Amino acid sequence: MTTQQSPHPTLGVLYINPAGGCNLHCKHCWVNEGSFSGEPLGLAQWKELLAEAKAEGCNYVKLTGGEPLLYPEIVHLYSYSAALFPQIAIETNGTLQPEGLLDALTKQPPSHISISLDSADADVHDEFRGESGAWEKTVDFGSKLVNLGISNQIIMSVSDMNHEPILKMVNLIQKLGMNSLKINFITPSGRGQSNNFYSKNSIQETIDFFNWIDKETPKWVLPSIPAALMPVNRLINLGYCPVNNLMGVLPDGTFSLCGVAFSRKEFAWGKFPETTVKEAWQNSPVYKQIRTNVPQNLEGICHRCMHRDSCIGRCVVNNLETGGSITSPDILCQRAYEAGIFPKTRLINR
Repeated sequence: MTTQQSPHPTLGVLYINPAGGCNLHCKHCWVNEGSFSGEPLGLAQWKELLAEAKAEGCNYVKLTGGEPLLYPEIVHLYSYSAALFPQIAIETNGTLQPEGLLDALTKQPPSHISISLDSADADVHDEFRGESGAWEKTVDFGSKLVNLGISNQIIMSVSDMNHEPILKMVNLIQKLGMNSLKINFITPSGRGQSNNFYSKNSIQETIDFFNWIDKETPKWVLPSIPAALMPVNRLINLGYCPVNNLMGVLPDGTFSLCGVAFSRKEFAWGKFPETTVKEAWQNSPVYKQIRTNVPQNLEGICHRCMHRDSCIGRCVVNNLETGGSITSPDILCQRAYEAGIFPKTRLINR
């Protein structure tokens, strides 16, 4: 007996982008660097939107961006969100410390805070982020989170397979006492098109690199690798995109799949408060298309993979960029399959 998928799954996760831009100029940015021209929602409107999301079943909110700490009333927005939802997270470049933020984080600790830091070398990081002094500010922010006992993570963006920068970052994190390192491989989206990981390396070299990470780095190093190519012993720490339970909101209240509609307008539909959270969640053609096709209609190797229903092709936006459709297979897994090196133990017949 099979259970038919609900046409309206629960809205479990909300990504909100409260600020209209960013204070850095990162070479890999696929979201937004101040080109957003709308009028950001006021605090009262954000509170109303969050309350509606809570009524739809949302239990996890991430403040992201752009740079969320640019929002003038970020401390009040954080405190309200933390009181309303059991889980709240922040993704930030760590260069800003608004007055009262650390006190708010101490009183109502987040699930975790992710901080972007791309090199243990200050000059390398600052050049990549387009801002002198960024590294020092980010490390200072991370150190304060450690001292306050707040769960934290460094996110490192990588475009090549050089071992040394990763090992240096591991050493820095150990020195600072931070909790984990997430390695994001730069995608062919936005500015990342000219310097992305996917087009620079052969699939065999890529898998060899993944294996090196597994063998030579601690288990708290979390590379963003497709589940099928991930060593079994690291699967327990692998995160998955909750795309069928996820909704994003841009600074002006435009509903989006995560923050992608900053640059890909086809992933936007409706605008708060003219469109309610419930209306957007139930009626958006963007979400309807995803619910109808992901993961059940994923193509290529993803359709035959044992991880299909959890991995869901990893990222529908990246699959659109690299394969032309939200149902296109993950580019790394497909290349591995075509090269005859996709793990046979991860295959099933459908």
